[in-house]
Amino acid sequence: MPGHRRDRGRIASISPDSSTHIVLRSDWRLRATSRTNRTQLPDGQRHRRYIRRVSPPHIQVQQGEPFFEEIQAYNKHFLSLLELEQTEDEAVLRERLSTWSLFRLQEEGYTITGLSAFWMGAPKFGRPVASFSLGPGIDLPEHRFENGTQVLVSRFDPLQEPPLRGSIISKTASQLRIAFEEKFEVEDGCWRLDVGRSNIVFIRMREAISRFSQDPEALEDPTHLISPPNNQFVLHGTHLRDVLLRSFSPDRPSLHAPLQRPDEVRYVPRGRLEHDSREVREHGGAFKEDMHIQSWARRYSRINPIVIDGDPVLEGLNATQIRAIAMMIGERISLVQGPPGTGKTKTIIEAVKLLKVHFEVHHPVLVCTYTNVAVDNLVEGFAAADVKPLRVGFGAKIKSSLHEYTLDAKLEAHPLRVKVEQLLKDQENVERKLGALEDKIVAAEKSSSEKLGRMRTAFTVLERQLLALRAKLYALHQEMLNDITAAADVICTTCITSASAALNILDFPVVFLDEASMSTEPASLIPLMRGSRHVALIGDHKQLPPVIASREAQLNGLGISLFERLTEEGVVPSIMLDVQYRMHPSISRFPSLEFYDFALQDGTVDAAGNIHPMLLPPLSSHLEQDVLTGHRPSVVFIDHGGAETSKDRSTVNWNEAHIVCSIVEDLLLQNENLLGANIGVIAPYAAQISLLNRLLNTDAKYRKRFASTLGDHRMMQLSSIEVKTVDGFEGREKDVIIFSTVRNNASGYIGFLADRRRLNVGLTRAKRGLFVVGSISTLKAGKMAKERTGESPARVGKGAEAWRRYAKYVVDEKMVVTLCGDRLRGMLYGDRAPRARSN
Repeated sequence: MPGHRRDRGRIASISPDSSTHIVLRSDWRLRATSRTNRTQLPDGQRHRRYIRRVSPPHIQVQQGEPFFEEIQAYNKHFLSLLELEQTEDEAVLRERLSTWSLFRLQEEGYTITGLSAFWMGAPKFGRPVASFSLGPGIDLPEHRFENGTQVLVSRFDPLQEPPLRGSIISKTASQLRIAFEEKFEVEDGCWRLDVGRSNIVFIRMREAISRFSQDPEALEDPTHLISPPNNQFVLHGTHLRDVLLRSFSPDRPSLHAPLQRPDEVRYVPRGRLEHDSREVREHGGAFKEDMHIQSWARRYSRINPIVIDGDPVLEGLNATQIRAIAMMIGERISLVQGPPGTGKTKTIIEAVKLLKVHFEVHHPVLVCTYTNVAVDNLVEGFAAADVKPLRVGFGAKIKSSLHEYTLDAKLEAHPLRVKVEQLLKDQENVERKLGALEDKIVAAEKSSSEKLGRMRTAFTVLERQLLALRAKLYALHQEMLNDITAAADVICTTCITSASAALNILDFPVVFLDEASMSTEPASLIPLMRGSRHVALIGDHKQLPPVIASREAQLNGLGISLFERLTEEGVVPSIMLDVQYRMHPSISRFPSLEFYDFALQDGTVDAAGNIHPMLLPPLSSHLEQDVLTGHRPSVVFIDHGGAETSKDRSTVNWNEAHIVCSIVEDLLLQNENLLGANIGVIAPYAAQISLLNRLLNTDAKYRKRFASTLGDHRMMQLSSIEVKTVDGFEGREKDVIIFSTVRNNASGYIGFLADRRRLNVGLTRAKRGLFVVGSISTLKAGKMAKERTGESPARVGKGAEAWRRYAKYVVDEKMVVTLCGDRLRGMLYGDRAPRARSN
């Protein structure tokens, strides 16, 4: 209800005639703007007054001021680590460009030369876009330029000339479309493209660290309003400095050690993962004054919640998830420990729904994750739960089916778009006149023309017109952003993109951070430094950690996430989700034993011991039916003898790739309702991912084979199969997962594969069927480093030991199918006769 506020569940009027213009930031008594009837006024009736928001001046805390010592220690620790990481990151690119031949760069797909280009025009509110191609109808060679890739653009060599930088926004077989910050002469001559690196991540992480010096409470003070009075500071910093900087205080020295060693076998004692707040001070957070929310949170945080009339109905949640939600909205900062399949995403969605749909809080809510894929998962979940999400991010990295929820789509559909387009045309016209007049002035200066004075006057007038047009465009854009963000229940983006200037329209007192164990601490700070006062971090330290390139930075703690550090400190309240709903019990059994000491319960079996029908295994020639019970297994290890080979600092296994394609073919043939989108293929090595993508999507021989066996219609499902690294699949799930382990050698060396956390992620993505493809003998040997003549035996770490135990487990459980003879030849070459029997 516009013009009203919510006061303890009641509606009280606010006088619209108040002469003093006071803006309340996230007042708990106000109703969520996304839950009011916001009627779009015609242009002539628009008299809204928007506060102009400006960034506060950069400051540094001085000696004697609060948190000075803590901030100094924090900066000393993290800024040096970021410097090490950035140096290593840039060294990889420089080494490749300086030591590899042009032929190798092209062969490996890092470089394309001989390209011509033209401008396609600027997208609305976006950057200019150029299309690069080898010529009409000429396909590009195989390459590594994916959507979102940062690109170096040069004529001959990016090390010998200053390269232009852009990012891929879309691609076809023959074109790459690249967005730039500004236009340049692109039409003439040929261009070279190189896969590059972006510094924006490091810039934003350093900026986030610097914001510890800002006090958002001081910035919110009305006396800090800048003249004229309609200006307001964008909030920088966080209200949680006392928590985040606690262990950097000279009074509480800390080594900042990880919660556990990465290869630690034992699970953390439950008491370290589940406890109430150990803060001394009040810890009620953004909703501490809302007695309605506080009452609900206190009652539902109990093991046996006290339910009263008027409480929202919470469907599809178990007791632990409800207690987690109570902690997330009742505590100013909280941790939710979520092993695989325990409903972390569901818990976040229901927490936001409770706040926005039931309690209708006015506070903007920001939900971030480390990866775009995980953000898209959340957006899908919010939309399905009737929560209104706004997806902010680089369009090329957002799933196309979610376009309607994106900021770009909302801007395109806004009623003011027509006016903006006209102003853009007017601006282009004035800029063109200015350019032409500037040329005339230069010519007149050479000839001492009498018209020079008049021309300079006209030039000044045009400059003023241009400034006025830009001001109008800015004001309209801000008005559109205001309308769009006000209509959203929740803003969804990645940690890095949360620093987007488009989001300066809002402050974010409430932040929920998913995948928190995957993000470095400086990256996690980026969304928190937008005025946060209420934060929940959700993750699992037993899954993938941040990826760190610098060994020195890793050894000194950059690989310890903020989530893990706060868990280790043991002060912030924490709760563990302990019931998994994703996996068939036979898929979850080994991970629950190996990684969680059986602390993970199965929610997929009813009281009578029946498994949910949606989790029954798919039909497959490799999931052979038990003749006594009639049951088919959900897990199979497909053992083969195909050797691995090295490629571009990576590892590839051709035979294994052919076997994976055969499994996919078999699944699509035998399960008519199984879609490509229900299948995921994962591998630990980028070279194997590249090979599998090619065989499934572009290889001519396989296209012919698939057309013959599947038919043209069923073959269309192949393009929907996701093929990603293990790291790229964290937080994801599919009905069926095919895990290509790649390693197959006589010495039993498994290298990069010997990581307990990657094994955990790889084995816990599947809901109905898990196909692990590899060499059982290699995994049984499980060595981390190659043996060398005259040296001590190869080291066997705990990650390799986990693979050894898994190999023993699948053998003991009779889950291994060994390929040889006709069956192997059929899978490699497409002879379907050995797989003709029906299950």
